[in-house]
Amino acid sequence: MTLFSKLPFIIIAVAFANLTACNTRERELTGVWRTDSISNFVNGFSFTNNTFDEHWSTFEYGADGVMTERKKEKFKTYRYQLPTADSLVYTDSTGHRLSGFQIVKLSDEHLILKKAQKPYLPGKNQELYEVRFFTKIPAAGSPAAGPQ
Repeated sequence: MTLFSKLPFIIIAVAFANLTACNTRERELTGVWRTDSISNFVNGFSFTNNTFDEHWSTFEYGADGVMTERKKEKFKTYRYQLPTADSLVYTDSTGHRLSGFQIVKLSDEHLILKKAQKPYLPGKNQELYEVRFFTKIPAAGSPAAGPQ
């Protein structure tokens, strides 16, 4: 068998590996995440807000591809997708892209998302981004949630 004749099998294997990786990432993302801090980087300067208050949201990612952002008694829902293992995209109900993030870290306990920002001033050589740090809130009744 030549490499050319093996090509369809290689393509299928690579596609399957990518699908498996995305499914694993989706399972890791599923749950409720609390915002710990938000860092902003602007052309060499950074500021981190880690003072939790009632204005910060929690984010609940469902296995059905719906994310619910909760702030106090209010909430918003979005669809979410993981087009690649290191990217997270929010869309509206029609599939229109609303926002996108680079997944810097995703584990059972921690999520770090990075989003490029548009420059404030005209000109080149500007670097602006925001990094959001989250901790997963254990589900009620799970061993990590502690005694009930």
